[in-house]
Amino acid sequence: MRRLLALLLMMAFASSANADQNLLGQWKSDSDISMRFNTERAKLDSKTALFLSQVMGHMTLTFTADAMTSELPDLETRTQEGRKRPLTGFRETHPYCVLGVASDSVAVKTVAAVTGRDTIIVYNFIGPDMLWVYAGGEDNSQSLHLREYYVRVKDVPQPETPKSAQP
Repeated sequence: MRRLLALLLMMAFASSANADQNLLGQWKSDSDISMRFNTERAKLDSKTALFLSQVMGHMTLTFTADAMTSELPDLETRTQEGRKRPLTGFRETHPYCVLGVASDSVAVKTVAAVTGRDTIIVYNFIGPDMLWVYAGGEDNSQSLHLREYYVRVKDVPQPETPKSAQP
């Protein structure tokens, strides 16, 4: 009976062991900070810079103990010529696994939104409530040196610790 109880308790807390406390919560893309960095340091042509300035600032990432949700609402962008272009958003939730933690970064393995491919993402922390990731696709994001900055907008409530039985 004790072994069964121990096994059940281990299973109940197993997903919490995967999470890194620094990631937990909801994060919102910050367009101003992202575009300031990208226009100063990334290798962008004017069309790409215009597109990114319209898209960044809308994505949210929500980390729970065992899953990550990426959400981008439907948007309307404009070309340099002023033509309107719809951009279909998405909302996807996938499990993630923490691969490693350093003093200012967390590496996770998950499924990339939209493509559905396995991917490793490194979240780089500026402070407890700001982080950045390489952005722009799996193939060219690091060569472009394109970053998207996120700020924490809310914490995800943690599971309550069971109260011990009173005598």
